[in-house]
Amino acid sequence: MKSRKDSFFGLHFDFHGHPKYGETQGATLREEDIREICRAVKPDFIQIDCKGHPGWASYPSELGNALPDFAFDTLALWRRVTKEEGVALYMHYSGVYDNKYLTEHPEENIMRADGTYAFNAVRPNGKYVDDLLIPQISEITEKYGVDGFWIDGDCWKPEADFRPESIAAFEREYGVDLGGRLPATPDDPYYYEYRNYHRELFRRYLRYYVDTLHEKYPELQICSNWSFSDHMPEKVCANVDFLSGDLNPTNSFNSARYAARALAQQDMPWDLMSWNFRIKVGNVSGVVAKHPRQVMQEAAAVIATGGAYQNYITQYKDGSPRMHEVRDMAELSEFLRARQPYCFRGKLIHQAALLLSSYDRSFEEGRLYNRTGYEKIMGMTALLCDIGQSLEIICEHTLKKLWSEYEMIVVPELFYGLERETVELLLSYAKGGGKLVVVGNKTCRIFAEASGAFGVVERSAFLAEGEKPYDNGGDNGHGNISVTPNKPYCFTLDGRAFGIIYAPCEIAAGDAKVAAMLSDDDRSEQKPLAVTLPYGEGSISAIGAYIGSQYLGCTQYLQRELMKAVVAPLYEPMVRIESQLGRLEIVCLDLKGKKMIQLINAAGSHANDLCATDDLIPPALDIELSIALSNAPRAVILQPEGRELSFEYRDGRAYLEVERVDIHSVLEIVE
Repeated sequence: MKSRKDSFFGLHFDFHGHPKYGETQGATLREEDIREICRAVKPDFIQIDCKGHPGWASYPSELGNALPDFAFDTLALWRRVTKEEGVALYMHYSGVYDNKYLTEHPEENIMRADGTYAFNAVRPNGKYVDDLLIPQISEITEKYGVDGFWIDGDCWKPEADFRPESIAAFEREYGVDLGGRLPATPDDPYYYEYRNYHRELFRRYLRYYVDTLHEKYPELQICSNWSFSDHMPEKVCANVDFLSGDLNPTNSFNSARYAARALAQQDMPWDLMSWNFRIKVGNVSGVVAKHPRQVMQEAAAVIATGGAYQNYITQYKDGSPRMHEVRDMAELSEFLRARQPYCFRGKLIHQAALLLSSYDRSFEEGRLYNRTGYEKIMGMTALLCDIGQSLEIICEHTLKKLWSEYEMIVVPELFYGLERETVELLLSYAKGGGKLVVVGNKTCRIFAEASGAFGVVERSAFLAEGEKPYDNGGDNGHGNISVTPNKPYCFTLDGRAFGIIYAPCEIAAGDAKVAAMLSDDDRSEQKPLAVTLPYGEGSISAIGAYIGSQYLGCTQYLQRELMKAVVAPLYEPMVRIESQLGRLEIVCLDLKGKKMIQLINAAGSHANDLCATDDLIPPALDIELSIALSNAPRAVILQPEGRELSFEYRDGRAYLEVERVDIHSVLEIVE
């Protein structure tokens, strides 16, 4: 059986068992179904449930939390068959999130500042890890010989705990006296320090259980779901064996582009899981399976950045798999296996980087580790990918190590700000010849003040009293089209086509090259919105609008045109889209010294809440590309078809055409 670091494709099944379902475990689970999964779909690994968020074990555990009714030992059957078929078996185990344990041990609940329980979030510094987590994982490992654990409900669940003992421990560790005032809001002293203290408590909990289990079972492979990802954008500080996460079932394609790049920077084995289903149909709750082509597109966004992929199909409440959905995975498996030789464990070639600031994210509200405010960076990721930029996402720990290797660094919209040393590093990068792009009102203001190179003029974000966002002079039967107080502004690149932008600022810089203009409406005086100005040997480009989050919220084609107008002149990318019909994402990978240019079709209804499932993804057509190469290549091969393409090499670039990309193709460069 393959280790996780060598595994490319897996299937995930879980159902978060609970006695309320009234099911006998294993009532319809059949050995032949498990064998069919292994033989027809051919996954490298399978993950199945053993304890979900409700806290009930779906195998006959002796630790007091087993479901009440078993036809037989279902986990023993899964282990026997997967072992015979040479497929690794991992357990889905809910960590910090355990309702049953908390019901029985209310003292282990996280307490909020108002004295209520978070309920469903265990204190990471409490008894749970020794009472249940480590003993239960040990029981499963020893009895069944599973290959590893995918710990769900872990980093993304904890909150700050306000029990008296937690307050006292913080005061001792930080050497402070809170004087009885709880650090419950940003206005309270030590609020942010208290949140960071609890983040460290989670890290200690994670390191403790991983190290303890590895000491007992050196071959056991452990992952804490979403740890050291975009949810927890930090340098890896625990001896986990691989990184992983499961994508939001809605807008999974854009979520995959974002999460994959955040994981890829960590230089560890990693994979991402997309759900095979949507959990809402419009605004109504309901589970409906996606079309296989939708799933392929989500998978392509993952594997194109060098990672592995797994797909999540729910189990029935008795632990048996939904075979009608599983059988559709055979087509997905063929799709993935055909592309595996051209992307798996490839490394992104450094060109453009987008900063995901660990520091800035730590100030966002919500749980300690969560996606609050993710729209800013996910939207900028989608926007840059949609204009053909081969993009990486980097946190400060990666920036400090690799800053000089990037042609362009983009700082997206910030919630709070950056540490002074990060701002200084980025300005030094620009002064030394780098191309720095800063986006959003707050971000522009930070770099304007630090550099002294340009100015920022605020615009009101809200409508004046009595002002309406749209007034056609009377009731035309359509009603009020907006209920928000936000003031819309116009932006334009050419004075003819206008887009809408919110909460912008003017950029004031006399020697700047202007890319886009801002005005109250399409007849008002225009002021610079997006500019590029020289800075030392390099440049700073400033875009005075929250264009990333607004692109994710409601796409405008002029947002893409604006970004292209800003970034296209800054540097010469390895791959340049000369023309195309459709929308194409480019990822430049280095795979064992060979360039593998990933082409992903980004069209489709993946971001549309009104389209739960879709069988139509329009192909990208008539694509003309040029690739920067120091010498004419011996061949350019379109994979996985293995078809050699004709090209013309001139001025250091190979020019070629690709007729169509349906979902994902690869250009293998033979030098």
